[in-house]
Amino acid sequence: MVLALFFCRLLSPAFLVPQRVGMPRETVAPFGEERPTKTARPASGSTLLRQMLHVGRYPVMWQERWIGPANLARADLKITGMDTYALVAAVLLQVIIGLYASVPEPQEDDPKIKYPRLQRYVFQLQMALLMVAVMCSTYTMVSFLLCKVYTVMALGMYQDVSYDLFFQGTKHIRISAFWSLIVSLETFLFAFAMNLYTRIKGNRGVFLACVAILSVFFVVHDVMRILTLAEKYVYS
Repeated sequence: MVLALFFCRLLSPAFLVPQRVGMPRETVAPFGEERPTKTARPASGSTLLRQMLHVGRYPVMWQERWIGPANLARADLKITGMDTYALVAAVLLQVIIGLYASVPEPQEDDPKIKYPRLQRYVFQLQMALLMVAVMCSTYTMVSFLLCKVYTVMALGMYQDVSYDLFFQGTKHIRISAFWSLIVSLETFLFAFAMNLYTRIKGNRGVFLACVAILSVFFVVHDVMRILTLAEKYVYS
């Protein structure tokens, strides 16, 4: 028996090495030779094939659409999403109002101002961007809060069909409120970037404001890329 185990270990040493659960099997090199450890390759499967394997979800979706939401856990997920949008818009609104009140108006007799006309134009553009951000954030917050209030009320009164009809009827309003939140975020970032020129006057302030505005463009680019991927993989 001892000789049999010895020869088995020589022939196939990797199968007799103790392994932990969930860890990849180690490759043991016989006679002192070192071999590279094999790493697990990522699973490569087609998205269409994986969707076909989840075909059982369609009868449940059709039942909830034409009869009523039997699974209230998914309805709670939708309500939580609307609550998150409203909370983000409310927090953003507070930050915008704080920045709106803290932006100083340029004084004509300030000796540190090197370009007074540009300073005035930047201040006016900041006020316009912050005004748009405040209006858009308020619209997003109020829209999603009202949608949440009436969906919770319908579910609490056992009116599942009314909840479903109300949720479908407010689809365009929720889409508009979502894009209003994106516009509010972008205008706030641009106004905050230009605030550097308001705080730091002269050529150095112009340079720092330009760098901050370029950074905002990168942020907006990544946000739009995430929305494009969501439209491709989630909604389509």
